[in-house]
Amino acid sequence: KGYDNFGLFSQRLASTGVGAAISGPGPYTVFAPTDTAIEAYEKAKGPVTGDALAYCIVNGAIPSSAIGTTPLQSLTGQALTYSRKFRKDFVNDAIVGEKTFGQYSDFPTDVACDNGLIHAVGIFLDPSSA
Repeated sequence: KGYDNFGLFSQRLASTGVGAAISGPGPYTVFAPTDTAIEAYEKAKGPVTGDALAYCIVNGAIPSSAIGTTPLQSLTGQALTYSRKFRKDFVNDAIVGEKTFGQYSDFPTDVACDNGLIHAVGIFLDPSSA
């Protein structure tokens, strides 16, 4: 909460019940897609499902500095893939904490929540592409 561009993600968490499932003590790390990422996913694949949202969430509070050295097991049981390319950290095909240019704000990482951390990603982590 408190950051622009997570409105659709928050709505989808609530409407699918995933938000209620992760409202406990956690901790969790959420690779939260921006509104633009959710819109693009829904245009290409249809409505976001609970399983697709759960794929964006891993157990444990994993800071951005540890993403490359920590196993990333999603709540669906599928592994997320870390890579480092072009001096950027990727989870699957999404840049974690993408740096933008000009008037646009960088995507935030290490956003502390009551029960974990949020890292913004500009591409929806699609479990069917894993």
